[in-house]
Amino acid sequence: MNRFDRSRGSALATALLSLIVLFGLSSSYLVLSYGGFQSAEVELATARARLAAEEGVHRSIAELRADVDADKDGLGSLQFVGDDGRSVRVTATDLGGGLYGLRSTGALPRARAALEVVVERSDPDGLPFPPRAAITANGPVSITGNITIDGRDWNEFGTAIVGPGAYGVSTTKTLSNSGNAKVGGYGVAPAKPPPAATKEVNATWKDGIDQDLDGVVDEEVFDGKDNDGDGNVDEDTMGYPSTPDVMFGLGVDSLKNYAKAQGTYFKTELEWTLYMTLNGGKLPGGKVYYCDFNTWMAPNFNSALNAAPSVLVHHNSTGTAQMKNVHGTFKGLMLLDFVQHLNGDFLLVGALMSFGDSQYGNAFGNGAAQVKLSSEVLSNLPSIGGTHVVRVRSWRRAAAES
Repeated sequence: MNRFDRSRGSALATALLSLIVLFGLSSSYLVLSYGGFQSAEVELATARARLAAEEGVHRSIAELRADVDADKDGLGSLQFVGDDGRSVRVTATDLGGGLYGLRSTGALPRARAALEVVVERSDPDGLPFPPRAAITANGPVSITGNITIDGRDWNEFGTAIVGPGAYGVSTTKTLSNSGNAKVGGYGVAPAKPPPAATKEVNATWKDGIDQDLDGVVDEEVFDGKDNDGDGNVDEDTMGYPSTPDVMFGLGVDSLKNYAKAQGTYFKTELEWTLYMTLNGGKLPGGKVYYCDFNTWMAPNFNSALNAAPSVLVHHNSTGTAQMKNVHGTFKGLMLLDFVQHLNGDFLLVGALMSFGDSQYGNAFGNGAAQVKLSSEVLSNLPSIGGTHVVRVRSWRRAAAES
């Protein structure tokens, strides 16, 4: 072999060795790159799983804040699947004392993440109802039988007088009484006929003040609308509030929609009866009850006062719902279109307000029924959601179950 052949062979060997080295380096790079890509995908999936778990916590807190268990799986507990394939499950445990333990797990095909959170939920401010009278009515009132309507301020149990209170009866029209019906209020014991200090007849809801400083006094109808076109609603009103929602400054159907979400909305009297039966004939306290049917004959509430004050609305779209011959006991606020007789065994501790403006249906009394004004009860009415305060007390990552 000549010298030229030896040089060419050496060059070929060197080239082959270089190719082998380059192939090896390329393969190693590809392996490392693929591994890095896989690792990056897992890291991204893990981050998304953590975000999903956090989303679950925030949704759970929203349920606790609103006090509405929309999916009926326990307040604060929930599960859902997102459009991107993420799935979230939150289990809420009532730890007592306003504390809730939340475990939220977010899962994707490549990763899972979990959070364990403890939150504290405090009671919200309830519906505001400054008492004007034990019974406030938008029409002529007739009291009959042996009913006692007492506007003096009673404790929440109806067992002791704690202050002078307000009127026994306030009506935008006239008050008539028969039988041995008695009215008390403003520190005056119930008597027949009602002493002047205990009643307000031909009551006006005007206050003579220009609240919106537009130069006109009491120009708006109390109806939840911007009657004077200044961008504000019911800021300088005259007249009686048109509906229970309007009385609280709420939007149309706010009370109804909240009761629907809470499972305490009733379209028929039969639905109410079934609800009472399922609760052993007792009315759970701390609720907003909304009865949306025309005639309610002989409703019977608790045999004993409900533990926490409630709000009972009997109102239909035309404002003509009629409640007749009421029995039992109730602690809280009753908002009714018309009332025809609170029967002899009936006891209300709190207040009653009727919205119907005609004589029929504003007759109170048929026996020894009692209505006792209680500011303590009225200052502890339930809220209608969205107002609970929820604070995070601890937040940590946890091992996600496989």
